[in-house]
Amino acid sequence: MESAAAATSVAAVRQAGYAEDPDAKTQRREAAKSKAAVIDGPTRHIERKDLAKDMPDLSEVRHSGPAAETRQVAQPAAVDPREGGDVLRATIQLRKIDPWSTLKISLVIAVSLFFVWMVAIGLLYAVLDGMGVWDRLNSAFTEIVNESGDGGLVSAGQVFGYAAVIGIINVVLFTALTTIGSFIYNLSSDLVGGVEVTLADRD
Repeated sequence: MESAAAATSVAAVRQAGYAEDPDAKTQRREAAKSKAAVIDGPTRHIERKDLAKDMPDLSEVRHSGPAAETRQVAQPAAVDPREGGDVLRATIQLRKIDPWSTLKISLVIAVSLFFVWMVAIGLLYAVLDGMGVWDRLNSAFTEIVNESGDGGLVSAGQVFGYAAVIGIINVVLFTALTTIGSFIYNLSSDLVGGVEVTLADRD
């Protein structure tokens, strides 16, 4: 608005054929210099070496213009579809299984199942031992095969030893098969696509 008013006054002066006095021009220049000195403040003529060293450097600061603000698009508000009675559903496709993560999780599961297997064998052995099954089996074996009566057919060391060997074999096989299965699944998903899974809210 001020620039438009100044342009209007200059045009009016030119139209009137008014010739400005050189002394008036000089006075206006001096007044502008004095105003600039007041606005700039007392630090205008200070050398840079005399300025404080801990002042932040603002030369790299760039202010965003109004055009950048106008380019911001308002994000749509998330609407919960359950308010309208519809159930939220999403269908996803399982395309790849990481073999390394499969190896780790299958190894943890296999070791856990190994301890479960050993506990189950221990409980079963204790129950059958309380029923006297092992004593009868050992006595029958010694009467038929070994007349001297040294040793028996079944002992606690033998039962837990064989159970531990079987459990370790199961751990190795389970871990290897799940890891190889992840490789096979990745190859198959590249050919025909992965398994589709539909996720939905509870009814």
